[in-house]
Amino acid sequence: MIGHGFVGTVHASQLAAEPWVELVAVFGTELEKAAQFASAYGIENISKSLKEAVSLAEAAIVCSPTSVHYQQAHECLELGVHTLAEMPPCGTFKEAKALGDLAKKKGIRVQCAHTCRYVLPYIRVGDSIRSGELGAVQQVTFVRHHKLKERAWTDDALLHHSAHPIDLTLDWFGGVTAIGCVALPQARGAQTVSLLGKLPAGAPVTISITFASRLPHLRMQIVGDRHTVETDGFSYVRSDLDRLNLSIPELHSYEKAIHDQDVEFLRSCQGEKTGVNWQEAVKLIETVNRFQDSETK
Repeated sequence: MIGHGFVGTVHASQLAAEPWVELVAVFGTELEKAAQFASAYGIENISKSLKEAVSLAEAAIVCSPTSVHYQQAHECLELGVHTLAEMPPCGTFKEAKALGDLAKKKGIRVQCAHTCRYVLPYIRVGDSIRSGELGAVQQVTFVRHHKLKERAWTDDALLHHSAHPIDLTLDWFGGVTAIGCVALPQARGAQTVSLLGKLPAGAPVTISITFASRLPHLRMQIVGDRHTVETDGFSYVRSDLDRLNLSIPELHSYEKAIHDQDVEFLRSCQGEKTGVNWQEAVKLIETVNRFQDSETK
């Protein structure tokens, strides 16, 4: 385990319950917190360096601050271990390609945490789109007003939080063309961002994220010419098509998604064809970069 924050605790808690998985080491910059993390999940080794941690393992999960994902994932791959990197795994198309090339050279797996693809409400929405029961999609809207957590590092509304809905549009529709981006203070390092894109069939996609709102809000809505569906991605699906409606506990939904994603990654390390192919991460980062480059000055 590389990193021991909130997301790391979800990964560790889910894997600790798997009898065929052994958590052997944790690496993080704060030794006291790393020790508490190790104690909570039965991890024997608290490593003082990433190299030391990786030397004990067959696979690594990178869930540290966004700014070091690429550097740490690259180091894990160089050391010859299969690597799963939290979203976003890197910041540029060049870096994404480099990670894929290195994994191929080493003969090991690299995957990105496409967690939203594993969350039940988004799975249900995606199935309704692919089956055609919504009809021709007319509009996709995603809004998140997110209170920024107190951290020693600064999150990025475009590279991190916008990447999730962009990834869903790539998965559901095969692509999205970047039309425009308005960001504060700027597209790279944005705290508030609104994106406009276009689906392959021509429908508009709007994505708006802000860390400035005092009122939390999260909603994705897909308007088809036959039915409409909306979700927060974690706890509900609402639609005029009754069979799509769903209500589940938010935390359980998120934890199960992490579990299913991690298990697929580890199974892929054993040779099974599971998990999301790295090429999907490359396409995602390339699309994010195109939105960054389309910023309106």
